[in-house]
Amino acid sequence: MVKTIIKKILNTNPIDTDTILNLKKKFIHNQRGFNYGLIRRFVDCLYCHATPGTIETTIEIISKYPNGGKLLNLGGGTGQVANIFKELGYDVYNLDIDIKKIDENDKNINFDLNSGDKFPFEEKSFDIVVCQEIIEHIESPWKLFRDVKSMIKSDGIFILSTPNISSMQSRLKFLFTGYFSWFTPDSRDYHINPLPHWEILLIADKTGFEKGQLFGSGDYFYKKTNTSDKKTILKNEGLIYSFKLR
Repeated sequence: MVKTIIKKILNTNPIDTDTILNLKKKFIHNQRGFNYGLIRRFVDCLYCHATPGTIETTIEIISKYPNGGKLLNLGGGTGQVANIFKELGYDVYNLDIDIKKIDENDKNINFDLNSGDKFPFEEKSFDIVVCQEIIEHIESPWKLFRDVKSMIKSDGIFILSTPNISSMQSRLKFLFTGYFSWFTPDSRDYHINPLPHWEILLIADKTGFEKGQLFGSGDYFYKKTNTSDKKTILKNEGLIYSFKLR
């Protein structure tokens, strides 16, 4: 009873775009919690394994590009997120270690991003590459960026999201516990690589990318009230980047 009352008090009413409202008519959405600043919020959002607001922001970014392009979804499985991208008109290919079906004609391909193997596609064959809260699972983020560079077209876009270890909430958690948010001992078997904002930009720059825009996962629900990257980083639980080739 108390938890229900607290959730109602801290509930956020999303001002969804028409695209998101239409997707909610077809795909699973539910109320989930997220941190914004130092306050825990709750919101009805499209279901995915990423922080609330991440998939919505990704959809807004890719919706500015022509429908029908080829989209590579790294670590995206064959579930709701892939189907959402298909619904938006993209030719979607998935690489994921949990995909069991192996079919040379299937666009869902079993692949371990930590294997060291090259991606099983022709170079420069994708308009969009999405890596949504996967890089923190990766042993070598440098290799990931280089692999994406080899796959993306010269005018393509790379969308990357990851837990934000530099937020106010995560900094306080580290101060008192020695652990960043989402990188505590109970998540160490799958979240193995906490990457601060500066390191992501460094890797991107050294591997031939330039940063487009930076978004915070919670900013979708507050319509980008932050006026600088610094404020975005301090407030948000997750960060979403768009990159282009230099």
